[in-house]
Amino acid sequence: MPLDTTWATFISQLKTGAGSTYVPISPSRVLDTRINLGLPGKFTSGAARTFAVAGHGGVPSNAVAVTGNVTVTQQTGLGYVSLTVAPTNNPPTSTINFPVGDNRANNVTIPLSATGTLSAVYKSAAGRTPQLIFDVTGYFLDATTGATYTPVTPARILDSRSASHIGPYSTPFQASVSREFTVWNVGGIPSTATAVTGNLTVTNQTAAGFVTLSNQNTNNPTTSTLNFPLGDNRANGVSVALTVTGSLWAVYKAPAGSHADVLFDVTGYYVPGT
Repeated sequence: MPLDTTWATFISQLKTGAGSTYVPISPSRVLDTRINLGLPGKFTSGAARTFAVAGHGGVPSNAVAVTGNVTVTQQTGLGYVSLTVAPTNNPPTSTINFPVGDNRANNVTIPLSATGTLSAVYKSAAGRTPQLIFDVTGYFLDATTGATYTPVTPARILDSRSASHIGPYSTPFQASVSREFTVWNVGGIPSTATAVTGNLTVTNQTAAGFVTLSNQNTNNPTTSTLNFPLGDNRANGVSVALTVTGSLWAVYKAPAGSHADVLFDVTGYYVPGT
């Protein structure tokens, strides 16, 4: 039986190697069609587009895969976006699904093409459009110099709800006020970890907005981790670099005076390679 041509195209464009190690980086935006970053203008339903990743946002030219966060906003029709290695107008899988009027994000780990690019396609009714955003949080190399991964039993290390608080805060996050919490030596994460995987959750929010989780202390982040409307408990997976002291910073962005509870569960960690 002949090899499916779509799969053959995928394989031919994939950066491959015997094994990869990970390098976490501070979140960096490499695609934002709202401001013509990476690609100009909105996506149109059924039309795949390709954008550069390697050589941008701290990702080197020899990266074979990346972790990141894809966000959809201003969509005029419900549907889904597929992030792929090779461009395809009819993908067999989806990366993020969404209705109208809801900014949504999803965490991804995805190989790059042989030229260091990714492709995306929006699937919806004909003529519909969205804006698309992609933030990179780390990359993989065909080398032993990067970090290696160890999974852990999921453990909650942050919960700002007063009745069940874990970590340093028992009050909600206030809009545009960043907060730091320790990751090293809690939840099974050793003091040698340089990055973690986990699940970020928001609840009890008094306004729609987003939360950014990163290794940077900033009240005005240039990337986002989790987008949400009012009245919806929402979560997103993350791969995120730690600070040099083994902590993370989180900030809730919404209108002044708004507040939200933030939870974080760790699921694994990266330690430096040789």
